[in-house]
Amino acid sequence: MPVQETVHKKTGKIILENALRFSFNVGFSYFFQILFGIENILPSVAMCVGFTMIPGTDLGIRPLPMAITTFVLYVGSGIAAQAALLTPWAALPVNFLFTILILVLSTEPRLMKTSISFLLCFIFCQANPVPPEAFPMRLASLLTGSAIVAAGILIWWKKKHYGTNGRTFREQAKLCAKNHGYMMRMSLGLSIAMFIGMALHFTRPLWISIVVMSLTQIELTETVHRIKYRALATIVGGIIFTAVFAILVPRQYALVVILLIGYLSFFTTEYKYTQIVNAICALNASLVLLDPGAALGTRFLCLAAGILIVLALWGFEKLMKASLRKRDTLLREIPEHR
Repeated sequence: MPVQETVHKKTGKIILENALRFSFNVGFSYFFQILFGIENILPSVAMCVGFTMIPGTDLGIRPLPMAITTFVLYVGSGIAAQAALLTPWAALPVNFLFTILILVLSTEPRLMKTSISFLLCFIFCQANPVPPEAFPMRLASLLTGSAIVAAGILIWWKKKHYGTNGRTFREQAKLCAKNHGYMMRMSLGLSIAMFIGMALHFTRPLWISIVVMSLTQIELTETVHRIKYRALATIVGGIIFTAVFAILVPRQYALVVILLIGYLSFFTTEYKYTQIVNAICALNASLVLLDPGAALGTRFLCLAAGILIVLALWGFEKLMKASLRKRDTLLREIPEHR
């Protein structure tokens, strides 16, 4: 078979696969909107991420514990997030403790980034709490999404023999707890971001929480790398958003352009490019509540605030480690002077 023909077949396969993945994502969210209302679209996006990520990956955990974890964290996200209806101070410990729970159960394996789906679900629910009369529908949507993801895990893992001799709940929690520095920074960072969003009545409070979640990494070098690319992507995304949606494309065709951009984003997983797409889509979605100028200003403000929170917590962790090392050194020296 000629090389050119092989390349064309591979390209065609990639185009088709990405079209199917994109259609599934759009269909999943649309299905949830029809069943549970527009206020439950964002949590459904997080659970769709989980469905496309978790069942097809061998996480080294036994299937039943992972399926139960799925229910606990998705449904728990909706319950804990209702604390946003309280005062910022009352919600602060709830947000901190639930983020800790997510990380204790899903941080490992680190390379798989399983916790992203659960953190996103919590952030989306917290930024969009529903009134008490609408909570049963929110709970039903989370139970449905959890059931879909859990069923995928149990069926596919059994077929592929994933996790047959994997970790139990206790073993998983013990392994995840080794990342205690990362867990504390993420939990404190998200709690502070959510507190700021509530206290200052941000129109788009999830923007600051998403920045903190995205930039908080186990290694400082990765955090710095992401800060650089997220800042650049926000600027580029803002320029494209302004040029396309405020100047070139009439508002009635915005959805078509967003769908096209969303489909094209499936052709890359590089952080710097996906963040450009995220910035454009988020800014466009915010036009329901904000004018273009206010949307851009809020986006940059949340980016700056998120970066400051993440770097401040890194600095605090380093100070604490230095202080502990100094204390240990002094304790070792005491017997020598007796």
